[in-house]
Amino acid sequence: MNEQISGIANKFLTKEDCSREELTLFKSWLSSPSSRDEVEMWLTKNWAGAAEMDSHLLIEDITRHIENYQKRRHEKSGFSFKSVVKIYQRVAAFILIPVIILGVLYWIGQSSRDLVQYTETIAPRGQKSQIILTDGTKVWLNSETKIRYPGRFGNLRREVYLEGEAFFEVARNSGRPFIVHASELDVKVLGTKFNIKAYPDENQIETSLFEGKINLLWNDPLSAKQLEREIDPKQSFVYDKFSRQVFAGRFLREEINGWKKNQLIFKDDTFSNLVRKVERWYDIDIIYDEKQFSDRQLTVELYEGERLERLLEVISLTLSVDYQFENGKIILTPKS
Repeated sequence: MNEQISGIANKFLTKEDCSREELTLFKSWLSSPSSRDEVEMWLTKNWAGAAEMDSHLLIEDITRHIENYQKRRHEKSGFSFKSVVKIYQRVAAFILIPVIILGVLYWIGQSSRDLVQYTETIAPRGQKSQIILTDGTKVWLNSETKIRYPGRFGNLRREVYLEGEAFFEVARNSGRPFIVHASELDVKVLGTKFNIKAYPDENQIETSLFEGKINLLWNDPLSAKQLEREIDPKQSFVYDKFSRQVFAGRFLREEINGWKKNQLIFKDDTFSNLVRKVERWYDIDIIYDEKQFSDRQLTVELYEGERLERLLEVISLTLSVDYQFENGKIILTPKS
């Protein structure tokens, strides 16, 4: 038994992660007739103290289970458990059973990662959507938002992937944390209500907590370590994609949560933020010179169903802006 095989075997025994190449090499060593004596010595050394039992029926049952699993997968595993069982049936049951069970669990665990089926829900511009995940978690999607989630959550954690803005009411499960992957930021919770805005075309990711507790996780570019920060209710934090740092933000419940209630709210919003919200809300493109409007801010509140023209009239009067429709787009210019 060479050092490389010995090292892989030790990793396997201690349940450390093995690479695909290591696992392939280890399986070849287990199933090779030329290494039979080495394998038997290794088995006897590591499981000599296990309780002895009749294995014939159990081995057949495990083999049958593997064959049925492979048929459902429509693919070959590359490692024939049946051949190993056939070669080593003369080995005592108390030696073989732990190896077979460990192998089955490891193989099925690896295969399951590749078998996860994801569903993608999209709320296009001008629309909003609501979904309920299999664990009972409720998610509201703002305009131009995409969420990807598994049809069935794993036993250890519940993970979803978000692009855009969403409000979560997470079903509590202390044994399985809920994790939202939003670009470079992860939000980890057990059961709570929070809003997260993570549009790909914006430089910041904003997380606002309404109830419960959440942890923000991100990678520090200097230490190359993952940093973590806990957020309490009524706190809002902004992750800057350029500096990769987290800063305290404003917590304006009505503004943050307004879109969920079909309200379009601006409170001292910068002009660029105003334009992005209007484009998503009304599904329209707005053309303007950002330099000419960089110093303008607006506070206004609109309800769903209100005409775009009314908002443009408010913008025109309060910010001294002229507007015109051209080829399905809105052109904004400063009033002369």
